[in-house]
Amino acid sequence: MEQLLKQALETIVHLGNDKPVALLSVKDKYDGMVVGGWVKGEFILPSKDIKFKGTPLEKIITTKEAHTYPGTVMESLPFPSYKETNSGFTCLCLPLLGENKKVKGVAVIAQKRGDPLSSDRLQALSTLTPLIAAVVEASIEAERLIKLATRDGLTELYTRHYFETRLQEEFTRVRRHGGVFSLLMVDVDHFKQINDTCGYKEGNRVLQELAKLLDNSIRNEIDIPCRYAGKKFLLLLPNTDVDGAYVLGDRIRRRCEQHRFATQQGIPLKVTLSIGIAHNVDIAHHDDDNNSTDIQEVSKEELIHRADLMLYAAKQAGRNQVMVWW
Repeated sequence: MEQLLKQALETIVHLGNDKPVALLSVKDKYDGMVVGGWVKGEFILPSKDIKFKGTPLEKIITTKEAHTYPGTVMESLPFPSYKETNSGFTCLCLPLLGENKKVKGVAVIAQKRGDPLSSDRLQALSTLTPLIAAVVEASIEAERLIKLATRDGLTELYTRHYFETRLQEEFTRVRRHGGVFSLLMVDVDHFKQINDTCGYKEGNRVLQELAKLLDNSIRNEIDIPCRYAGKKFLLLLPNTDVDGAYVLGDRIRRRCEQHRFATQQGIPLKVTLSIGIAHNVDIAHHDDDNNSTDIQEVSKEELIHRADLMLYAAKQAGRNQVMVWW
């Protein structure tokens, strides 16, 4: 699918006089996604959500007609604006219509101000838009299937199966190149009490809010958050030692403690977390003349076991705690 997107972008770039291009998919007239782009000779495949409401793209989707607007830059890619800008370029916006004449996407092509595309190039682009629309539609479906396979349906964090795959990849990476990584095991304190008193629906809402809190606390596209089992979560932190993991773990604990959880009726809920932390190596210091140090990698199973033991220790210490296997 990535190769198809690149080929579609190559075609648009060639017919657009090698100017920057953004390729957008459309969910509805207000929301979409940047599925690809080309700028400064490089392809970009960001898969980032984008808002159309209040922008010229909303009008393009409604009218299904091409139009040129003043150009600005968003996420390094060309983006149309109603207001005049000093960017030096305009944006040609081409709706990509599917078989049912529904707008599946929009191609945004930068043009030097006062130098629009020739009529023959515009005609060629218009002829190819159904094919490009099919590629965009296929990319949306591929994204949906990937999400179904790798994301938990309730929290939208990664599934346990996907997490274990990424964890194994991280072990392989550090064996080849060295380094350290840490694991946080997070569990909701007294979660059964929330379910028993408020019902499973409210319990699920707590898990969804907590998932957002976890996702917003970690490094985007670096750390891996997972719903491991029920009310238990795992966070994989590449290139992070236990000191850094503890700082993050305690920050998450405090954010959860201070967060205003409430039922749909507005009844406040007190939610706290217990967190266990472990990392991928054992470090042994020797009291000899050389003050030597032995570093030995632990197994994947042992790493998870240690994080689980520290989680249990946090529970035993009174909950709302962070415990580390040093």
